[in-house]
Amino acid sequence: MGDIASDQHQICADIFELDEIDKQFKLEDEPVMVIVTSSTGDGEPPSNASKFWRKIRREKNPQFLSHMKYTVLGLGDTNYSNFCNCGRVLDRRFEELGATRFYPSAWADDAVGMDSTIEPWLQGLWPALKETLSKIGNSTDASVNNLSDSINQLNLSTENKPTVDRQLSSSNKFKSDKDTITYSSGLAELTTLTLPPKPTHTLAVKLIESAESAHQASIEGQYHASTLTRRECLTHDAAVKPVMSIDLQLSEEEFVFEPGDAVKVVCANNENEVDLLLKRLQWIDKAPYQLDISISPDNTKKSAKVPTYIPSMCSLRYALTNCLDIRSSPRKNLLRLFVDCTTDEDEKRRLEELCSKEGSEIYIKYILEEHLSVLDILNHFPSCQPDVPILIEFLPSLMPRFYSICSSPLDDARSIQFVYSLLKFEPKNGRTYERNGVCTNWLNEIDLGTKVLIQTRISQHFRLPLTLDTPVIMIGPGTGVAPFIGFLEHLHLSSKSINGFDVNNLNTWLFYGCRHRRRDFLFEEQIQMYQQINVLKHIFVAASREDNYPYRYVQDQLRANGKDIADLIYHRNAVIYVCGDIKVMVRDVRETIAQILKETFDIQNIEEYMKSLETSRRYLLDIWS
Repeated sequence: MGDIASDQHQICADIFELDEIDKQFKLEDEPVMVIVTSSTGDGEPPSNASKFWRKIRREKNPQFLSHMKYTVLGLGDTNYSNFCNCGRVLDRRFEELGATRFYPSAWADDAVGMDSTIEPWLQGLWPALKETLSKIGNSTDASVNNLSDSINQLNLSTENKPTVDRQLSSSNKFKSDKDTITYSSGLAELTTLTLPPKPTHTLAVKLIESAESAHQASIEGQYHASTLTRRECLTHDAAVKPVMSIDLQLSEEEFVFEPGDAVKVVCANNENEVDLLLKRLQWIDKAPYQLDISISPDNTKKSAKVPTYIPSMCSLRYALTNCLDIRSSPRKNLLRLFVDCTTDEDEKRRLEELCSKEGSEIYIKYILEEHLSVLDILNHFPSCQPDVPILIEFLPSLMPRFYSICSSPLDDARSIQFVYSLLKFEPKNGRTYERNGVCTNWLNEIDLGTKVLIQTRISQHFRLPLTLDTPVIMIGPGTGVAPFIGFLEHLHLSSKSINGFDVNNLNTWLFYGCRHRRRDFLFEEQIQMYQQINVLKHIFVAASREDNYPYRYVQDQLRANGKDIADLIYHRNAVIYVCGDIKVMVRDVRETIAQILKETFDIQNIEEYMKSLETSRRYLLDIWS
């Protein structure tokens, strides 16, 4: 957005993280703000916005922002109950402090594809922003509260709507619809496509033919060093999806965690996948040599900088292995750059379709939903040969992965345990090569004794209740049981170490789901032990792939125990914990609990009641997508 503002609209825009407030910018001095924010956890602000949120939340003056015009773009996922919560509360708080919304705020949904919201929102943002800035520049006091009503009447200039006129050649190589990526759909009939603005690329690389030396991006100071000491398979050989358990031993005492927290693991891309990409880029022979990465001398972009997550001197192999996310689906701005790196006219046209406004649906369906990588795209378009600096600049950084901790610090405060499923993706639906999960594959291949960089993600709310007699309902199919093993271990060890801690006061319920009870019942022996010593009072198992077993999913076990569950929630103030994959289970579990409560106690406004459970921190989620 910053690049488009300056390159396409001659708007000088400063870009700051929100937590740079009072250091890089002051709210009192800013006449116009455009805020883009995601949410994290249970709708909390991201880590680089928490300080900003605390500041404006504490502000008492209702006219503190009366001088400001603003708008918000929230990024979220409707599978989560608090969809775009951070953006919404910032939007509401700005209004409460007297700021004026110069353009309607928008909420982009990753569950259906963010581009369907972001593209039209951006298209209307620029004329609204120009008009607002013009009024401020002319010292006009005219209200812009209803500016959105006039935006649709503005004629967007061609600079806001970059278009291309190109039809498929008469040969039309893409007649077959077997290849959904290169197959030219009905869009081929369009003579004009609306393309995103071409990004300005600012990096240059100089090849230094010297032996590769080890480089580490500047992240070690942010993370704790640990050592892999154990790796064990928890499932039977016949299990559909193997699940591994590992131990990491910390070398530092200041690492603090509690049951319910997650661990962030720094990982690397697969060596074979990196080699495939290097070969496709025709860089395999030059891969070991050093690259001197710098800003191009021809650069005119004010915000240009070398990405902080890449050392300024490193090999391309190192960058692709340790710094860049080569697995994530290319965004449209990168596809737009690929157009100009492609020599075949039909391939060029199809890339234009995929990154165009008109092609948003096929981009979401065939690239985002199928999780195609940059290598998949390059394999589908053999005449596309992008320059290495483009990939270094426009591929996102390789992000650490989160895993729920399944151990207690009362056992060993310097040891972390967690579990993960081994994921494999077949070469189909546009994927051109077999691949495994990035971090899970890395964890599975490294040797015992390997150093692993980790960081704790402290959960503010996914915690055991402070009082022992509060009923605890834990719902976790598959690896979602992990934090609850930590809960149970913590309760068990607390009963041994804390005077007056009596396990007979506990009221703990676990609803666990697997495919086959004999093949992939995780932590079965531990769970049985906790039940025998009265730490776990009730265990209910669902098995989705077993014939003639009445409980396929955890929802079925919840319904079978509906009256008891409803009584625990409604009369005993039970806390419900749900952990697992967000796609189906989380929504179905919530609907099941709502139905049980509504039927048992005839609650008229059940949605309002469920929201009250969430806001009072009695319905807590630890979920992933």
